[in-house]
Amino acid sequence: MISRNLTVAFAVSLVVCFASMYVNYRAYQERHYLEWSYRSHGGEITIEFAPGWHSVHIYAMHPDEHDSHKLVFSPVLLAVALCVFTLVGWAALAKLSAGAPIRDFFMLLVGYAVLFYGGRILAELWEDYFG
Repeated sequence: MISRNLTVAFAVSLVVCFASMYVNYRAYQERHYLEWSYRSHGGEITIEFAPGWHSVHIYAMHPDEHDSHKLVFSPVLLAVALCVFTLVGWAALAKLSAGAPIRDFFMLLVGYAVLFYGGRILAELWEDYFG
């Protein structure tokens, strides 16, 4: 039971990480910023961390300079995200497992989707009405 839940959690984590990488890559191609990332802002620099990606933005400080954007694949960030999502999913399945691997897979996948999209929607609503 434990190994089956761990396998299901790992499979869902792979799907979530690769979907996140795809969404972030497409967003970077369009806007030079990652869609789902943690941003660290500095004076003339912003660094973004996301599953599988590390992005650095250096902003021009003089009129004759240009902004610089760089996207790099980061296997370390991918591995960390994969481990975190697997552990969270494994813990969720330990409490909520239906006993059927396919059902558990989709239940966990829907749970992650609700967390990611629901959190983004709530953050946008909060910003629109209270920010």
